[in-house]
Amino acid sequence: MTVSAKNVSGTRLGTQLRGRLAAGYKKRGKTQGDLVLHHSFKCRADVPLVAELQWLHFLHAESDPNVMSVQYEPSEEVARLAGAASAKLVHAAVTLRDGSRVWRRLVQELPDTVVSAQKLAETVGSGALTEVTHFECIHRDVLTANPMRVRNSMRAMAWIAAAKYWPLVDHKLQILAAVRTRTKTFEQVINFGEGPQRALFGAAVLELAFAGSIGHDLFEQPLTAISAFHPTRRED
Repeated sequence: MTVSAKNVSGTRLGTQLRGRLAAGYKKRGKTQGDLVLHHSFKCRADVPLVAELQWLHFLHAESDPNVMSVQYEPSEEVARLAGAASAKLVHAAVTLRDGSRVWRRLVQELPDTVVSAQKLAETVGSGALTEVTHFECIHRDVLTANPMRVRNSMRAMAWIAAAKYWPLVDHKLQILAAVRTRTKTFEQVINFGEGPQRALFGAAVLELAFAGSIGHDLFEQPLTAISAFHPTRRED
């Protein structure tokens, strides 16, 4: 039997993948930096990430409970508001829990010596950029300050990506009801289901944790069967 590498629309899967990575290839140019496609649950899409710095920021933003949504390719927004020349200066745009919009520039180290980036930072919050609350420059040391967070985020993103095609609303409601009364371990949560459902409960509890809906110890302890999930202490 011959297996076709086409989906129901007739487009080859390799062609689809190249299309989704087109922006990443263009951004990477002729360098040899890594280019990965990963699922973001905070923007509900697969996103191309160019080189290690963007990958580290992805893990940081996806695990940050104060980040509600992320735009990992903000060039269109930046060009519309600040002009095409500024599009390459901003590497991500995030919306925080308080509703503020933040443009982020990623650099290997500080200070950032790019004059045009400094000028862009000075104009944020006024004129055409009134809807942008803040411009921040994030360097590598900030993204790698907590190795446990980096390691657990990598593992959690794999669980979440594996469940991206399944609705998790009911799983999350069951978890929230259980965690509201007492702390649950990761093993207890995944045992809410049987067979493949265990993986869905695992993905659901990790999404809730990184969205700030429940508390966790994933920034201090390895992700294991005894990882703890508890009611959040955030007051909002």
